[in-house]
Amino acid sequence: MKRLLLLLLGGMLCGASAFAAAPGVDLSFNACPLNAGSTQAGVIDCTGGGALTALVTFAPAEAITDLIAFDTIVDVHLQAGDIGTDANFWDFQAGNASAVSANHLKPAAGCNTPTAYANTWNTPGAGATVSALVRSPRDVRLSAGSHRPDGFAAAAGQNLFGYQLTFDGSSSVEAGGSASGCSVPTIVVVESAAPRSGSGAPTTAFGNCSPSNNPEGCSAINGAVPIECCGLPVQRRTWSQLKSLYR
Repeated sequence: MKRLLLLLLGGMLCGASAFAAAPGVDLSFNACPLNAGSTQAGVIDCTGGGALTALVTFAPAEAITDLIAFDTIVDVHLQAGDIGTDANFWDFQAGNASAVSANHLKPAAGCNTPTAYANTWNTPGAGATVSALVRSPRDVRLSAGSHRPDGFAAAAGQNLFGYQLTFDGSSSVEAGGSASGCSVPTIVVVESAAPRSGSGAPTTAFGNCSPSNNPEGCSAINGAVPIECCGLPVQRRTWSQLKSLYR
């Protein structure tokens, strides 16, 4: 069982805000957790060249008064094929880097009612980034996250929007492109997440299946077989301490 870390980010909502039952991270498709259409299983429309977007949301264990960034490590695991040959669609590091992208803004629908999520990064100068590293023939690690130039005040337990992570099927062989293996069954797991406060204050770290709005920060694409994704809570850490775990 993989050991998962989650340093939770918070935000402030203009108007009414909703709060999660407990701190945790979620990865869903179609809508944010607790809202109509939310699911932890999605399919890329490879033949039609469509896109599948995952929504990363979370709730903090404590208030964070000056949030400036939210960084995550997301592992993509193929259950068939080889990224170097017949599943090169998933080579987000080099050959098909444009097939994955991140967006910091909360979608217009699916994250507002009945459960509202704060549009944490909706400010001038904010943005989102994603980069990839192919780690094995069936594994890709994504570094993805959102950032803003000024501090954002976060309430403990508040439902917060992290970012959108989109897989674009337009480069697939089925859609007339050159990338093969778009329809391979795939698991996507939020391995770790770290909010950064402007002051460097420590925040609480959690495993990805800590009780929140979905059972786990783990989802299946293209009919993948569900796997155990849970991890254990870990101690409070500063951003510098967390970065040292990945060096």
